[in-house]
Amino acid sequence: MQESFNEKIAKIDAQILTHQDRISALQSLKKDLLDQKKKSEVEMLYQKIQESGKSIDEVMSLIMNKP
Repeated sequence: MQESFNEKIAKIDAQILTHQDRISALQSLKKDLLDQKKKSEVEMLYQKIQESGKSIDEVMSLIMNKP
């Protein structure tokens, strides 16, 4: 027996939902990784500032005064 249009549409809708759930999970994973990357970069930057012996204000002044 051949599937009706409604049955085919229902199957496609189910597949769409499955893929939307997977996309949402991947987007969440991407956001988490970007957050971790940002935190790592900020920690690395802070460490380099400390190693330079300059204060945060001094480094900010250097950055803001660049042409």
